[in-house]
Amino acid sequence: MTPADAAELLTLCAAFDRRTIGETDARAWAAALNGVPLDADTREAVARHYAETEQWITPAHVRRIRVRIREDRIGAAHPVYNGNPNETGAQFAEHRRAQLAAAADGTLPARTITQAIGAEPSHEVLALAAGVGRAVDEDERPYMPTDVADQLAKQRYGARRRAFPELEVDCPHETCRARRNSRCKAPSGRELRDHTHDKRQRTYTEHVSHVMCQPPAPRTARARHTAGGRR
Repeated sequence: MTPADAAELLTLCAAFDRRTIGETDARAWAAALNGVPLDADTREAVARHYAETEQWITPAHVRRIRVRIREDRIGAAHPVYNGNPNETGAQFAEHRRAQLAAAADGTLPARTITQAIGAEPSHEVLALAAGVGRAVDEDERPYMPTDVADQLAKQRYGARRRAFPELEVDCPHETCRARRNSRCKAPSGRELRDHTHDKRQRTYTEHVSHVMCQPPAPRTARARHTAGGRR
């Protein structure tokens, strides 16, 4: 950076901190920023500094923030260099430095790691993947055929009745009052999956006892046809 470049940079700094600028300031900053060009990254470093703090900027701040800006670009570009079997070590180092410089400058754009290593699917594969599956219709399709769902429901209902025969009667529990063939519920409204209320079990026992104590219905006498027959 030349004294003229430093003076221009200090003018940008003065827009933020209202500092006074002299020839000595320009020469001092040029010496401190030796090797740092006056480019967009250097100007961006000044802007970022004053976006984060009110502290007066120094050449050390400019260098540190400028390095961070360029390192962020390198990280976003994921530069990968596999090398050339026919190149020398010096050539490899030179090519690698050039690649990192391109990433830091923004010439090598940001990309994913799969893009960097060449592992991203081709356009042909992506086109095939887009065609996999089915289009979603307006009417939701059932998970299984209706007849299969009905059969499974009957099986579940039969298993439930075998496990809890007291479901054949209403639950008299004050906080439940579950209807026939419905599970008992907790006060929160949650269905009880592994048991029923004691009152319902006793009601079912009484119901069964009552049914068992009833005499059988009388048999209906059938008329006998005797005409023309033997007595």
